[in-house]
Amino acid sequence: MRILLIILFFLMVTQSLTSIMQVKYYQKFIRKITEKFDHCSTYELYTDVSKGSLFKTIVAVVIDANGKIINCYACKGLTIFARFRKEEVYHNITLAEIHQKRINQDRVNSIENVLDKIYLRKMEAISDI
Repeated sequence: MRILLIILFFLMVTQSLTSIMQVKYYQKFIRKITEKFDHCSTYELYTDVSKGSLFKTIVAVVIDANGKIINCYACKGLTIFARFRKEEVYHNITLAEIHQKRINQDRVNSIENVLDKIYLRKMEAISDI
C-alpha cells in the first residue's frame, strides 16, 4: 500500500511539472506572436482548443480586419510533447470560407474545426454589439 501511494504521489508531481512546462511554453509562444504583430492595430489574435478523445488541437490564428488569415499555428497531439507549427495551407483564406466549408462538408480536420469555432465566436461578439 505504501509503494502505491509513493507511485501515485510521483505521478501527481510529474503531471504538475509537465503542466507548468506546457503553460510556460504556451505563454512564451503567444507573447512572441503578439510582439510580432504589435505594430499593426488592424490584426487580431484568436486562440481556441478542440479536445478529441485522446489528443488536443490548439490553434492560434492572426487575422486582419476582413477576417483573412495572416498566420495560423497549430499545436496537435499529446499536449506535453506538442509544439506549435505554422500552417501555411490556411494563409490568405478567410474565416468565412472555413465556415462555409464546414457547412458544406460532413467532416473537416481538427484545425478547420477550431477555425470555425473562432469564426462563430467572432460573429457572436459582433452580433452582441
